[in-house]
Amino acid sequence: IHMKRILIDMTHITPDKLYASLSIYIFRILDAIPVTERKNFVLLVPSELEDFTQQRYPDYSYILFPASRKHVSNNKLIRITRQIQVYKKIVNSSNCDILFIANDLYPYTYIKTSLKKIVVIHDLKVIKENPRSLVEKITRFANFHFYRNFMKHAEIIVAISNYTKQDILELYPTIQPSKIKVIYNSVLLAKDSTSPFRTSVPPNYLLYVNTLQPHKNIITLLKAFNLIKEKIDHQIVIVGKETPYWKEKVVPYIQENQLEQRIIHLQNLSEEDLKYLYEHAQLFISPSLREGFGYTPIEAAICKCPVICSTCEALPDTTQNKLIYYHPPQDTKALGDAIMHTLQNPPSARQLNQISADYTNTYSCSKQVQDFMFLFQNC
Repeated sequence: IHMKRILIDMTHITPDKLYASLSIYIFRILDAIPVTERKNFVLLVPSELEDFTQQRYPDYSYILFPASRKHVSNNKLIRITRQIQVYKKIVNSSNCDILFIANDLYPYTYIKTSLKKIVVIHDLKVIKENPRSLVEKITRFANFHFYRNFMKHAEIIVAISNYTKQDILELYPTIQPSKIKVIYNSVLLAKDSTSPFRTSVPPNYLLYVNTLQPHKNIITLLKAFNLIKEKIDHQIVIVGKETPYWKEKVVPYIQENQLEQRIIHLQNLSEEDLKYLYEHAQLFISPSLREGFGYTPIEAAICKCPVICSTCEALPDTTQNKLIYYHPPQDTKALGDAIMHTLQNPPSARQLNQISADYTNTYSCSKQVQDFMFLFQNC
């Protein structure tokens, strides 16, 4: 049997993006590929990532992509044109059979090459948002056509959830359903845990871990907490990098309602810190409005923490309807009631252990890689 050679596109990973979710997605796949199979894989990496690749992935051969840096040209159009030329030439001369692209919205990746392409679609939120300004409408139009060509030139489209698959079929009805395969993301937690608290650990806390953007809906959590704050003695630990939305909308709400003493905001945590928070929280809450997969409620549940989450988008699918849910996602009273009820009637240790075991099995890195290896060999 001819073993296919797979070229893995890593051109989106730059030194400042090593901890971005798309980078971690690729790293988990590479880490889980059996050592005996690695000779069949070639990594396409940006020039500035050569040292990192040599150190972390000595078992893989690699090709450098020298056109990723912005100084190729400050003019975006010239830069994209140059990147397309270089990318096509490198890919076509790579002696590989399949090009695997797990990133999206990089203009040079949509082009047709001599290799068969397998592409991953994580979500289509950039074309689902309602554009308001003319610039937003033009951007949405461009993104819509990018995805259309990106998927048209692919042999197989991988969706990270059934929800994402349905999104693709609704937005691009000409795509054959048989062309889309669902392979769930893997979820991997640190082996050890360390406390991120510099002083004493809060005895009782609710936990939120997500980006501090409007569509992750932290404001509903804070409003729900404000309704029940007199009935409970818990604090809320919020994990997420500061954003303009956090500073301009969320912090003023916290101050207006005198919640400062009940809120602990943490950012730039290690994976070990995060695991500690999951393991010691009384309750994890995910009030998100947009979720193509939803890592954090699954991570919390694997750590045997009770979880309340909204029923938005992919969450009922990826969490397998095994958690505690409330809806609609912006209903502060519904969330407040769910928090009170869960604190008074927590799931049993047996239930939490079973959910943890189910998720650990479903979202293991080895299972994800087995699914991909099957696709690669049968493409």
